[in-house]
Amino acid sequence: MSRIDPARKSERPVSDALDNASRVSSMDADKKKWMEDNRAAFAAYDALVDRLGLFGEEYRNFE
Repeated sequence: MSRIDPARKSERPVSDALDNASRVSSMDADKKKWMEDNRAAFAAYDALVDRLGLFGEEYRNFE
């Protein structure tokens, strides 16, 4: 009889969890790089919205 709890048999091995953690870390780094690479575009969009407002803004309920 195995000492492993049958309810835990379906869990993924630790190596899979570590691989997943490294992928998440890599995605976080990719996301940060993407944000940094596009910082100028975000600033330009913010300036455009400040200048022109948003489409349909006059119909918004500002209670």
